[in-house]
Amino acid sequence: MQTKRSVIRNTALSYAGQAYTLLVGILIMPFYLGHMGAEAYGLIGFFSVLQAWLQLLDAGLSPSLVRAVAHQQGADLADRHSGRLLRSFEIIFLPLASLCCIAMYLGSDWIAVRWLNAKELSTQTLIECICLMGIVIALRLYSTLYKSGIQGLEQHAWLNIANVFIATLRYFGGLFLVSTISSDPVLFFEFQVLVGVVETLIFAARAYQQMPTPSWLTGFDWQLVKPIIPFAASMSGTAVLWIVLTQIDKVLLSELLPLNEYGYFSLVALITTGIMMLSNPLAQTLLPRLTVLMAEGRREDMHALFLAANRFVCTFLFPLAALIALHAHEMVYAWSGDEPAAAWSRSVLPWYSLGSAIMAVSAFQFYLQYAYGQMRLHVWYSVVSAVITVPTMVLAIHYEGAFGAAIAWFILRLVSFAIWPMIVHQRLAPGIHGLWLRDIIRISVMTAVGLAISEPVLRMIASENRINTFLGLAVSGLITLMVVAASYKPLVTKISVLFSKPSL
Repeated sequence: MQTKRSVIRNTALSYAGQAYTLLVGILIMPFYLGHMGAEAYGLIGFFSVLQAWLQLLDAGLSPSLVRAVAHQQGADLADRHSGRLLRSFEIIFLPLASLCCIAMYLGSDWIAVRWLNAKELSTQTLIECICLMGIVIALRLYSTLYKSGIQGLEQHAWLNIANVFIATLRYFGGLFLVSTISSDPVLFFEFQVLVGVVETLIFAARAYQQMPTPSWLTGFDWQLVKPIIPFAASMSGTAVLWIVLTQIDKVLLSELLPLNEYGYFSLVALITTGIMMLSNPLAQTLLPRLTVLMAEGRREDMHALFLAANRFVCTFLFPLAALIALHAHEMVYAWSGDEPAAAWSRSVLPWYSLGSAIMAVSAFQFYLQYAYGQMRLHVWYSVVSAVITVPTMVLAIHYEGAFGAAIAWFILRLVSFAIWPMIVHQRLAPGIHGLWLRDIIRISVMTAVGLAISEPVLRMIASENRINTFLGLAVSGLITLMVVAASYKPLVTKISVLFSKPSL
């Protein structure tokens, strides 16, 4: 019972912290578009793509640190070496971070002149911004490493308080900068470097406090790193393929689209990334807990927790993604106030929204393999998916541009989701697939029912006023969520018992 309460509490804390971070980013970003212009906003979108690709320098070490620290939680104090392991990883990261900065500096001129299709921003401005991007990404490599150690210790409350502080500084500080001081993109990225330094120092200080190394001169410990290499290698390989799956369209479109249209596409990418990130807070608490349950031999409890977490995420994710897909134009206009961006997104966002929800739920198959420590299936899945996805995306974007990318994204995710979970479940946990499938079908059907019921209410509330439209969308989403939640009998039973209790 204590374990269950701990997971629920940690998940609630993670959702509160990351919901704030996500919502602040989503709410603030349209203001950047308004103050900086579509091209500068497109440059910020390109930075997000670069950040995703260059995070591959992590080489699977950060998630491996989470798992190693979580395993050591159940060991004797004398057997805990998390501080020395952290120091070893720091040493490994030093050449990787340096490589990131050097590569961005050397490639900045080519990216500015040959890749980005800018009309308003000068080449020199683009070059300076790209160089600064390399520094920010290098700093985030280290901050992610320190966060991973803290996550492995399951210190989710502190971690999310710190994340809230950093998100407030990054987004509100950036908005204050571009709205009152200067909308120069170079100054904006200089500010991001400053935030990166603060973020890295905060998480480093906490990590050193909780996982102290014997001394400042403690060096690389091969005996601690060696057992982690196979798991880190599989994580690294799958990370490369995961980035290919999720970012290849964004890379290709950054070269194809004019930078201002890429700014509009960045709005679509922000929304769909937000959909996929909704499961991240749960994953932060779920992965260490699943690992601990497996280490204790409590396989049935692990399976029950896995199914409950999947059900919980789908209950929120499916109604949100379907609502966005059904009302893409209204959503973007109510959110950004930019009619050209809303019109451009009308045909692209629905398919990306649905595909992103499917991909977020598909991540649970990875969580199950992570808990078992058996990543071979995931490696093969990632390889096959990448082999199919890359040529498909290249052809779709070549012939149909952003719309082709959106259609291809949805179809690839849907076909994969129809096949892959059954294979994983049968290989690792044959008894759970029927329960899992019933949840998916029930939630999908009830989402459609909820949207049909709430559509007249949305039309009654929405108008040309952005606030009314946003309110109508919110009410429609809430009704749909309630319909989906009410279709799960254990939840309905708990609520009915709560309301039927006599008052004291």
